[in-house]
Amino acid sequence: MADLDAGATGTMPSALLPDLIGPVLEHHRKGRRAEAMAAYARILPLINYENRQCGLRATKTVMMEGGVIRSDAVRHPLDALHPATRKGLLELAREADPLALRWGK
Repeated sequence: MADLDAGATGTMPSALLPDLIGPVLEHHRKGRRAEAMAAYARILPLINYENRQCGLRATKTVMMEGGVIRSDAVRHPLDALHPATRKGLLELAREADPLALRWGK
């Protein structure tokens, strides 16, 4: 929200849920700041988890879970997500319901 408030016309806080970031941008662009804040607050826990715990592995994990891709394998020097981290990611993702989680099913 701070980037949008400062004049940004877009933002990329997450590769995992562009379908859920879009409404935040649209509400903000149309001057509906309260709706933008509510939409952002709903997805912020998942964005934070992705950025702090998983990195690019989050997108691959959710896409695999949603049937978009067959493997969430990553190349060296990255390691696969720890099972507990993966579980936490998917719990948050199910709550937010990004398109990637249900697209291939």
